[in-house]
Amino acid sequence: MKPSPRRFPPSLRCAIASRLTEVDSLCRSIRMRLQEAGLTAECFAVELLARESLNNAVTHGNRSHADKTVWLELRVGRKWIRLQVSDEGPGFNWRKARHRRCELESESGRGMALFAHYAEQVRFNRCGSQITLWLRRNRR
Repeated sequence: MKPSPRRFPPSLRCAIASRLTEVDSLCRSIRMRLQEAGLTAECFAVELLARESLNNAVTHGNRSHADKTVWLELRVGRKWIRLQVSDEGPGFNWRKARHRRCELESESGRGMALFAHYAEQVRFNRCGSQITLWLRRNRR
């Protein structure tokens, strides 16, 4: 009997309160879901980008107001993994941020460099309150 082909995990859609502890829990769930689907090679990049996007949404977008919400959608397809994070904040000037240099000693400000390094495509909505990242599967 042939083993059944590995199915792609259903999309993960969830909303969390703007707390960093919620981010930790959601990132663990993402890692477990990817591992269960046999996507271990993609785990590091997806979790890193999810954590960076979620942390930014909580701390900068929603200013850590626990009564505000952050949304995440993770879709896994045959060739791509799509990660989208939205917050209730006013957004930010992502056009300007793309041209800022990353300071290696700084504890913040490295998000755009991480996105450019690990994602094939990075898009923001007009006001900057939503980011969508595409990662190619099996990019080894």
